[in-house]
Amino acid sequence: MSAIVVTSVVNYRRIGRARAWLESRVPGDELLIIGASLDAANELARRVAKEKGAAFGWHRLTLPQLAAALAAPVLAERKSAPLSRLGAEAIVARVVHRLKAHGGLGRYQLVGETPGFVRAIAAVIAELRLARLTRNAISELAPDLMRLTEAYEGALAEAALTDWPGVLHLAAEAASGHAGAHRTHRLIKLPMLLLDVPVTSEAELAFLDALAAAAPDALATVPAADQPTLRRICDVLHWKVENLDGAPGMEEHGCTAGSLERLQRQLFSDHTTVSRTPLDNEVEVFSAPGESRECVEIARRVLALTRDGLPFDRIAVLLRSP
Repeated sequence: MSAIVVTSVVNYRRIGRARAWLESRVPGDELLIIGASLDAANELARRVAKEKGAAFGWHRLTLPQLAAALAAPVLAERKSAPLSRLGAEAIVARVVHRLKAHGGLGRYQLVGETPGFVRAIAAVIAELRLARLTRNAISELAPDLMRLTEAYEGALAEAALTDWPGVLHLAAEAASGHAGAHRTHRLIKLPMLLLDVPVTSEAELAFLDALAAAAPDALATVPAADQPTLRRICDVLHWKVENLDGAPGMEEHGCTAGSLERLQRQLFSDHTTVSRTPLDNEVEVFSAPGESRECVEIARRVLALTRDGLPFDRIAVLLRSP
């Protein structure tokens, strides 16, 4: 399996690398495009297919959609049903009520009926299960929380329900072939493209690891600012990293990057040392005393651009709050 992580501050460089990977595929090859959103995966597939003329078997999903699809046959085989976040909170509310009636909440006994307690505990239990922490690790630090977690897991088993961390676990088993299903899911063992998908937990990382192990080819694009995802992929999956921003730039050819490119690279950078470069008019910052004056200043800049030959329909005004 060849797996490469492409990282860059600038979005179009990552998209260009992902498009090149798709364009190199045979139009009839099945593959997986996993996007941070379904719209992102669909848009990339449409653009590449438009240039290639046609493409068949390009499955576009988000990571939760893919996990749900792979876990569905296993859930059906085990006669279990997936549980939504609201359903998980309802289960936690029932568990809290039962334990409080018998004085089993421990340190949480006095706050068990306060507003927001159930939602907070449900969120904590979900995070612990997503982090794949062992029972001993939780018991040593928070035995009362472990009692709540065990009661919650027991309620899930009693009702034949599976929450989101459980769905991820079953999906990872299905991807690795250890789920006990009668046949391999058709979405497993396909070339895989991950398009800026954030990996936010150990459970998601385990699922991704199982997917990548079965895939003959894999490429992931990751924004350079998403350091948690990069660390998880590099430290656990050990994928090769290709830094597009580290490639030879214009500075090495006697040119300097413009203000817009420097802003894109350094706006959210942790490095405080910035080299001095000649000023240009690519980025201009101005302040207006009110909305009326701001509109006047924007109109002046639009007119200045048109005098330089830029058509009106190539100018846009982006408002944070219309």
